[in-house]
Parts: sequence; structure tokens; C-alpha cells
Amino acid sequence: MKSRNIIFYTPEQWGVLEKFSNFYSATHDFNDSGKRAVLGTISHFRKALTLKNLALKLVPNLENDEVELNEYGYSSAINSKELSAVIESIILELYSSLDCSITVICKIYSKYQGIPDSTRKYFKNVSSLKIDKRFPEQLIIAVQEATWYDDFRKIRDELTHLETGNCHKNDETGKIVYMHSGLKRKGVSLIINDIFAEIDQMIADINQFLGRVFAYLYSQLDDKPILQTCGIFNGRAYARYVSPHESMDFHSGICDARRWFDLEENPTCIFASECGAYKNANNVVRSKISK
Repeated sequence: MKSRNIIFYTPEQWGVLEKFSNFYSATHDFNDSGKRAVLGTISHFRKALTLKNLALKLVPNLENDEVELNEYGYSSAINSKELSAVIESIILELYSSLDCSITVICKIYSKYQGIPDSTRKYFKNVSSLKIDKRFPEQLIIAVQEATWYDDFRKIRDELTHLETGNCHKNDETGKIVYMHSGLKRKGVSLIINDIFAEIDQMIADINQFLGRVFAYLYSQLDDKPILQTCGIFNGRAYARYVSPHESMDFHSGICDARRWFDLEENPTCIFASECGAYKNANNVVRSKISK
């Protein structure tokens, strides 16, 4: 079987949340739930994006409901229900990502007064400043800017207990309208005239919140080198040590694998001739020899 080469270390493509995920371990000794919360923040957000793409693919199927209605005088509206279910799942996944991010914050600042392991109580306490005076200003600002949170939470809370809503295409605007009789805004059943624009705004809001939160948490990490897996080449794993506060690209860090792949009986790294981390490792060796 032919060996596959897979690159894992691609910091140029990482957002601040991915960077935090890869470098927090030298600073924070999270228990299992804390580790899962870091991963959950990323995975739930990515899942929401995946579901949005799926929802867009389901939009053309709404025409089948119209055909059924015109032909038989009624419709099971199965395609509307399927699209609505995916749309509602997007909202729930976004809230789950937010939930996980608050869990991470609470793990770090659990000893601070007024920082509960509850997303709802966290937003309430921080926004009203009923918290420890030592709590970071950047995390307070993130909450203060999240003016969308209360409405977002109310929709999420109701969706966890209600039946699926329904969707249809507005013939005049071409937009997808989402309706749910069980959800209320100002006492009236919820109608969103452009659900995909609303979803895009939710994604942007959550993304901005996560970005501010994890940019701050990342800035507070200890500047200690962390072992990072470069990739798997010809069936072998290669790694390097990288500090979270150095300028990061594929050439950053100090190669750890060179101590074995430089041996004659082992295969050389396929990137050795161009990799900055390999050159950095050689420079360290030369520096030690010169001393």
C-alpha cells in the first residue's frame, strides 16, 4: 500500500481559536470536560457552517412541495420540514459553540467571584458587572458587544422544546421565509423574511465573540514551546517545538524529529531542505557545539 503524506502543522490557516487549542496545554491543566469544551467550541461552529451549506442545497427541493400542492390541492410539506430542521440545527450548533466557549472561560477563571459555569448566568453577571474586579476587561467588552445574545438565547431555548417550523420561498423577493408559530417576537408568531441573512448574521456575531474571547485567552498563554505534530510522511510522524508567541508559519519552531531522521538508517523528512524549523534545529546544535 502506498504511504500517504499528510501535513498537520498549517498555522497560516489557523484562526485564533485553533491556535489556542494547539498551545493552551503548557498553561492550563484542563480536566476532560475543559478539553472537550475547547474542541467543542471549534467543532460545533464548524458543524453549523456545514449545516448551512446543506441547507442551501435543500432550497431547490421546496419547489416539490409547490408542485404537490398545485397538483393535489394539499402537500405534506416534507421538503419545507427538512429545510427547517436543518436551519434550526444551525442555530442550536451555534449556541453549543457559544456554550463551550463559556465553559472554557469558567475553567480558567473559576476562582473569580461571579463567574458561574452557565452561559445564561455568565452573560447576566458580566453585563451587570456582578463579577470579580480582577476579571479581564477584554472579556467584559466581548459580552457588552454581544447585544444579540438575549434574542438568540430565547430562540435557542424554544427550539429545544418545540416542533419544527416551516419554510417557503417568497415569489416576489426570492428569499426563503422561516416561520414558527411557537416562537414569539413581541407577542407575534416568529416570521423571518430572509432566514439565510439571519443565519449569516448569527454566524458573524458568534464568530466575532469567539474571536475576541480567544484572542485574549491566547495572549495570556505562557510563552513555552509546545510539541506540534508537523505531519505524517511515509508512515512516520514528524514533530517540532513551537512557542505560542513567536511569529508562526510553516518555518517556525525547532525541529524535534531531526534527531532521528538525520540518522543514516532512517528516512529524511521530505521538507528538510526547505524547512525553517529544521534549519533552526541545526543552528541550536551548532550553538551548543561552539560553546
